[in-house]
Amino acid sequence: MNAAMVRRGPDDEGSYLSEPLALAIGARRLSIIDVEGGHQPISNEDGTIWAVLNGEIYNHRALQAMLRRQGHTLRTRADTEVLVHLYEEYGDGFVHALEGMFAFAIVDERAGRLIVGRDRFGEKPLFYTVRDGELSFASELDALLAGSGLPLELDPVAVDEFFVLGYVRNPRSIARRVCQLPASHLLLWDSVGRVPRLQRYWEPPTPARWPRQEDEDDLVAETLHLLEGSVRGRMLADVPLGVLLSGGLDSTLLAAIASGLSDEPVKTFTVGYDTGTDSELDVARATARALGTEHRELVLTSDAVASRAPRLLSEIDQPIADPALVALHAVADFAREEVTVAVGGEGADELFGGYPRYGWLSRAQMLDGRAPASLRRAGALGVTSVTRGRGRRLADVLAPLSTSERHLDWVTSGRRHARTSLYGPALADVIDLDAIEHSIREVTSVEGPDALPAAMMRLDQVSWLQDDVLQKADRAGMLVSLELRTPYLHRELAEFAASIPPSVHTAGGGKRLLRCALAQVAPELPVRRKRAFGVPLAQWLRGPLRQLLSEFAEHSMLFDDGLFRREDVARRVARHVSDEADESAVLWPLLTLGVWADARRAS
Repeated sequence: MNAAMVRRGPDDEGSYLSEPLALAIGARRLSIIDVEGGHQPISNEDGTIWAVLNGEIYNHRALQAMLRRQGHTLRTRADTEVLVHLYEEYGDGFVHALEGMFAFAIVDERAGRLIVGRDRFGEKPLFYTVRDGELSFASELDALLAGSGLPLELDPVAVDEFFVLGYVRNPRSIARRVCQLPASHLLLWDSVGRVPRLQRYWEPPTPARWPRQEDEDDLVAETLHLLEGSVRGRMLADVPLGVLLSGGLDSTLLAAIASGLSDEPVKTFTVGYDTGTDSELDVARATARALGTEHRELVLTSDAVASRAPRLLSEIDQPIADPALVALHAVADFAREEVTVAVGGEGADELFGGYPRYGWLSRAQMLDGRAPASLRRAGALGVTSVTRGRGRRLADVLAPLSTSERHLDWVTSGRRHARTSLYGPALADVIDLDAIEHSIREVTSVEGPDALPAAMMRLDQVSWLQDDVLQKADRAGMLVSLELRTPYLHRELAEFAASIPPSVHTAGGGKRLLRCALAQVAPELPVRRKRAFGVPLAQWLRGPLRQLLSEFAEHSMLFDDGLFRREDVARRVARHVSDEADESAVLWPLLTLGVWADARRAS
């Protein structure tokens, strides 16, 4: 299992076997804090409690000082060691003291039990399976399969979620009989019962739906105070550190704060492309120049995509159909030549109301029941025929759809409608095609001025953020042994953001407080209008990835196993490569799943 995760921790490895409990834990280590002394697993003074950790405990210095005052003897400066002593002091409740990104396991020899935990937002992954009273767990699916002897079988429900959403929602995984431990949960296991018990220890706060008394200046000041503290904590490292800088607000604000906290020029890294219109090099370059950072740029060429993408899609332990993974992996690999830790802007949109669809969904909900469906349908057709871009979003608002359907189609480019022609019998005969939409409907069936944006922000935090955004960041970094840290996902900052009504966050196009914070920290910096971290996917599939796409359409096991229909996929490939239509939204999830599955079948 350790051997399957070498890149997650190339610097050291270790294991501990408890013969009385018939239980073993192991770890790979990427050395960041106490490089020489932080070997894992690590124990308490008498060797009765052992721990392993994947990730970072950012407040470990304060915890170490507290533990020493309480009489504990600490042998290292490493953050892992605080786990065993906090557990001695507080039992399972120790997890509330941790600020960080982590997956950990603690063996309590005296009580004959195991405690496995995952951080509040799900920055670090954790998979587990139970077979015949035997528990196996790991930070990566490949490592779990390597140690458990469980054969890889695709879960049809997970495959359906993956095609529609682009990721698998926790607690399911892409593999049958394998679960993902949800964020903010502990898994408790004892040697007698031998049945896992899951316990939630924290929950993302529901965004407030009532006015706060503070004026905007006070809210901005508190946002800056908390964010600066978070950045300061995430800059603690005994190895070189940098910032992944795009042209957007989130990373620009982090780079500005980091520059103000550092005595040396901060290293910043940006990725651009040699095709399409998605490159952010110019804006990022101007930002770096204004901040005086030590800036590096990577142009991800078509040739580089042709060699990188197939390898990446094969090597990732659980597939993710977010095309930005390719670019993030490339810039992480590029940054790893100079730094071991990088700071990124993940989480800002979900906590501070950054997605424009929050406002558009509210506008659409206001029309429900106020205009006949026939009139809305006619209006949508009329707008569609004469507009593009934002006008298309207006057409979607006018269309007579439920909030859950509209949201699902916006975030997935309407892929759910392609399933009837694409799915083979192995999926079509067992999948409830309405299940995903119904699960979203349970969340969106709310009323009130701020109720829907609040519900959508919460949904994005527990699903999209956890299962796509953070998994993408973790895999992109760990595949090249780079640790990515996310200052926006500080617990206090998240709870403060949730105490503010969504209408405050979404004012002026979204992330109002962050925009005001940047205006205070660095008013001279340019910030582009909100848009997704895009890649020229359509061009890639017609150019550098065309051969890979064609080979997939001809030979993938997805067709041989009856999951998808080869004929329909071949038609879509032909339409796309001939530039007759843009089928990239449908083809990319199929390609990512196919390359991943075929690589495992071949091995």
